[in-house]
Amino acid sequence: MSTPRLHTTDYDVASQISIYSGDEDRLLERADRTATPTELVLAPTELHRRNLQRRLRERARPQNAFDFADPETVAEELLSATDSTPTSLDRVDRLALLQSLPAATPDQPPGLQPLLSTQHDTGPQQLEQIRGEIESMTNFHPDRIAALREVTDEFAPPIADEATTLVDGGLAVEMWLRGQTAKAVSKTALLRRATRRLDGGDEVWTDRYPTIERVSLVGVSSIPAPEVDFLHGLCTATTVEIELHLRPGTAEYLTTRLPDLLSIERPGREVDL
Repeated sequence: MSTPRLHTTDYDVASQISIYSGDEDRLLERADRTATPTELVLAPTELHRRNLQRRLRERARPQNAFDFADPETVAEELLSATDSTPTSLDRVDRLALLQSLPAATPDQPPGLQPLLSTQHDTGPQQLEQIRGEIESMTNFHPDRIAALREVTDEFAPPIADEATTLVDGGLAVEMWLRGQTAKAVSKTALLRRATRRLDGGDEVWTDRYPTIERVSLVGVSSIPAPEVDFLHGLCTATTVEIELHLRPGTAEYLTTRLPDLLSIERPGREVDL
């Protein structure tokens, strides 16, 4: 049976988080009958949410105490508490827009040109994959972008040039898509927006989730930068307990890395594109 892995002596955002390795039974044992949910269970994939709910049914345990959702849906709930319902592009929308991207236009971001050259012959799916990878690694935060560039600059040529092309290209794809729509480019963009609200001291969490005492992130082997920043925002804006239930094999490494990941200033901030 695993035990909490992450505690710090001085208060910081990491001190609000406990890490468990492959111990989701700990979560399931908290199943109880309650008038309103007291635990928000964040599972990035619908399959994992269904598996947890199935296990509760098999044990004949009530689900009243749990509110199951993915982080992006929670972000939409937080934003819609005070604004009109936020909208975003899905992957199909982005691919359709990228399909119409001309090879060269006067207003095309310079970073796109190398990716669209005959040398790379990058199609819509590749462009979206590159954009998504940069988003997952950095959440488009300026400090992480700068750190990524420092790493790629240390590569030997021609690998350094190729890495720079991919970083610049991912940012350029995001910039171009933002210029094509009034919607958020992705649901992850809504997650960043909600993170900024939380980090800025907005009362939106209390308004939308007044009875939640614990947030549990489950079903992940790694934690992308957008979710790290969202957890950071939750630690800043709330006093809820936060548990990370990680898969065996990665929990120990992430336990050592998480304090550094959470040390980012102004989570949810985006680099000027």
